[in-house]
Amino acid sequence: MKISHLISFLFIPVAFAHTEGGSWSSDRPDSHAPIGVMGEHIHKAGEFMLSYRYMFMRMEDNYDGSDSIANTSFAGPPPAPFRVAPIDMDMEMHMIGAMYAPTDRLTLMGMLNLVDLSMNHGNLANGMQFRTESSGLGDSSLSALYHFWGGEGQYRNQRAHLGLGILLPTAEVDKRDFIPGPGVTRLPYPMQLGAGSWGISPSLTYWAQEPDWSWGGQVSSKIYLGDNGEDYRLGNNWQATAWASRQITEGISVSARLNGSTWGNIRGRDASLIPLPVPTVDPKRRSGSRLDGSLGVNMKIPGTGARIALEVGTPLWQDLEGPQLGTEWWTVLGAQFAF
Repeated sequence: MKISHLISFLFIPVAFAHTEGGSWSSDRPDSHAPIGVMGEHIHKAGEFMLSYRYMFMRMEDNYDGSDSIANTSFAGPPPAPFRVAPIDMDMEMHMIGAMYAPTDRLTLMGMLNLVDLSMNHGNLANGMQFRTESSGLGDSSLSALYHFWGGEGQYRNQRAHLGLGILLPTAEVDKRDFIPGPGVTRLPYPMQLGAGSWGISPSLTYWAQEPDWSWGGQVSSKIYLGDNGEDYRLGNNWQATAWASRQITEGISVSARLNGSTWGNIRGRDASLIPLPVPTVDPKRRSGSRLDGSLGVNMKIPGTGARIALEVGTPLWQDLEGPQLGTEWWTVLGAQFAF
């Protein structure tokens, strides 16, 4: 499936949306997108919002293309290309954000991430298994969201905004841990905490509301402008997502979402990373594409500016340049407080 076809498929519901509802309301629980979408709403002049998100992602099974493959097909005694196979990986991320709107048109946003990673490996030559871990400060960003269309006249129940973020090189990309054989050494690329590179993150978001329904879509990307301190840069990332939400009570809405993403291989290589017999050290085995489906719930606490939300998703399709661990499932739990 080409990414251009995937983006077109995701935005079919948006392109043919029928919108004859009332004026836009920011007080509804579905005036925010599912919690896994970033930079998807704006604020009125003078408003602040603080947010916290916890994300967990579980990765299992190695993929080469769109099919999972047995570890024994690529790891084992010579002449197999690798002697060690990644078995599974857990990623936990704590995302702390703040938003402020100096005007009704412009909302400013900042985000920092704390990351915990762990990966289990198996040496199929001797049956040994071992685990590596890393944690610390991940990627950060500063963004501006500009409301350029909708919210009045015949488009009073629709709106759209542009986003532009600056990706800050705050992620630690020199993490080390014990590996049987070489001892304490530089960890492979998936066990580093982010990009560690300057970059930009443009986005375009569309919204529409009906009396009991809302829907929207967003296209976004992360484009890295230079190498990090270890002389490599992560591949650029492109995403397209579309969602629909149903308000079931005054304070609760439920949602369904599709999210398509594609990302490139690493450019350059970390010269401090020794050539281990495992595919995670190969910068040319990191690209891929994925289509996720997810369900979510948003809850607005009456009489306050507080919201809590949950979203759970799983890949419907993934195509990885492998061998590379595939995603099994993920979840995001978040709290937001506006004042």
